[in-house]
Amino acid sequence: MLLLKDIPKYETLLAYSKRYPNVNPDSLEAYINLLRVASDVLEGLEGYYAMHGTSQGRFTVLALLNREPDKALCPADLAERSGVTRATMTGLLQGLEEEGLIKRTASAEDKRMSYVGLTSKGRKYLDSILPDLFKRLSQLMDGVTEREGKSLVKLLEKVRARIPVLKISDRDKSSEARRITRPSALTASSRAQAA
Repeated sequence: MLLLKDIPKYETLLAYSKRYPNVNPDSLEAYINLLRVASDVLEGLEGYYAMHGTSQGRFTVLALLNREPDKALCPADLAERSGVTRATMTGLLQGLEEEGLIKRTASAEDKRMSYVGLTSKGRKYLDSILPDLFKRLSQLMDGVTEREGKSLVKLLEKVRARIPVLKISDRDKSSEARRITRPSALTASSRAQAA
């Protein structure tokens, strides 16, 4: 989530491009706005989920199971599709099972494996909140034409494909650590020189 609420003006980004190499003010402006909108949407959704007694994580599990309500999935698949660890998924499933929204069934072939599916209560719960959620999402996107929406999806797919450039490798970590002098290290070094 982006904590920054005060989005910098284009002039500020232009000044950055003169101070720092590799700054493209247009790209940076798009990036900051993308994060700000995504953060605001997530914040709004968290409030919506809380109003319905759930959270983003729990809702994500239910939504994944609701794609094919008659098909059960294994917890590992749910974790991967949700983008959470298996341990986090275990906690989410435990809470949903305690509420009777999902059920776990042991695999007939391998008793160590289990499958997770929606209960009738889980389906009714989703059927009670999804119409209003879809209405709100439609209202959110109401100012975007169909053509703009398709363009937006294509643009976001381009950005998503580039996300690996943000991931830091071990080689990046060691070279960056040698290049940067941390403020705390600089202060300690300065104090040692002064003494």
